[in-house]
Amino acid sequence: MSIGLGILGLIILGGLVGSLAFGAPYVGIPLALIFIGAVIGKEQMERQNRIMRMKRFRREARAQPVDFDARDKTTVV
Repeated sequence: MSIGLGILGLIILGGLVGSLAFGAPYVGIPLALIFIGAVIGKEQMERQNRIMRMKRFRREARAQPVDFDARDKTTVV
């Protein structure tokens, strides 16, 4: 919802600037595209961070080899 409002605001801003000058599409549309690209880039970075956290968790959760001494071997069946 906020993404749509942001895009709509940028288009309205571009229209206002364009009413003063001839280049409304040349201002509003690139601003909207930059905003969309920033939102998509942010979501991709968050997704990549989640993936890296999961990989790090899995790596840390792996079983570690343990050396048992003679006393431990007597209690392990």
